[in-house]
Amino acid sequence: MKRLLFSVLLAATSVSPVFADHHKKQDVRPATKEDFIRFMKSSQGMWRAEVLSVISDSSLGNKQNKTTYYWHSVFQNSSCMTSLGSGGENSTRGVTFYDPIAKAVVRTAVSSDGTISRSTHMPKGDQWYRETKITKPDGTSIKLNSDLIYDDEKGINTIIIRGDGSKSSVGEQKNVWYRQHK
Repeated sequence: MKRLLFSVLLAATSVSPVFADHHKKQDVRPATKEDFIRFMKSSQGMWRAEVLSVISDSSLGNKQNKTTYYWHSVFQNSSCMTSLGSGGENSTRGVTFYDPIAKAVVRTAVSSDGTISRSTHMPKGDQWYRETKITKPDGTSIKLNSDLIYDDEKGINTIIIRGDGSKSSVGEQKNVWYRQHK
């Protein structure tokens, strides 16, 4: 009986509590330079999606109509990837690099309307977790977090975006991107 009680107490204390947002960062770990290379290989190429919003776009959280959006990422060298996005009324230019101090893959992008986004990507199992801070031209900011799920064989990148609850943000949104070519 003492063993059973001890086993039950041990099991109860070894289970960590789960909070509402706990699942979002579960299994996230610091990124390495090797993770960065893996990230670049997975995300390089021309991508196309029918989306309700794009992180660097001023219409973030648009619930009206889907927009065809293109994203083209080019592996420049082992330290940098550049990107160009276009769709709707805006275009975006970005640079992605590995930050050894933050131990994260970082993407900074600027939209043609002046919206700036800075995202940190960290490995989450075989996939990625992303935290993004967006600064709009009027100085307002939005914080988002996302799960990025790459299927390299099928050339599909599914992004689950969760917003900060502000009027121009999103509760949760799913965008599915299709690789057009590498």
